[in-house]
Amino acid sequence: MSPKAKSGNLLDRVREIALSLPDTEESSRLGGSPHFYVRGKIFTGCGEESGVWSFGAKVGLELQSLLIEREGIHVAKYVGRYGWISVDESALQDEAEMRQLIELSYDLISAKAPGGNKKVAKKIAKQGAKKAAKK
Repeated sequence: MSPKAKSGNLLDRVREIALSLPDTEESSRLGGSPHFYVRGKIFTGCGEESGVWSFGAKVGLELQSLLIEREGIHVAKYVGRYGWISVDESALQDEAEMRQLIELSYDLISAKAPGGNKKVAKKIAKQGAKKAAKK
């Protein structure tokens, strides 16, 4: 499959998952690649760099440290210090894993977005790390 075909496919899959979650919207207001927001805060995005298509997700620092051991999963530029990763499409084990990562990011961000509960965000991050460690 060509990189362009994969990109459209990955973007469509990320879009389907992201927009199925409550209070979400899509925007390219940062320029270029689409990002997905919950109550005004980014929780995932999708784009291409050097011919490789990937999406970003916040997973927390603990889970980030486990996931970046895998080829194709990297600390995200600019926001990596806050627990964000960049996941190349080729690094995904399956669709369920992509959904889990996007939903975890959504949960972490929505808990801190206006109207959210910041204490819940810490609890969610710890639960995500424990689940990953069991695999």
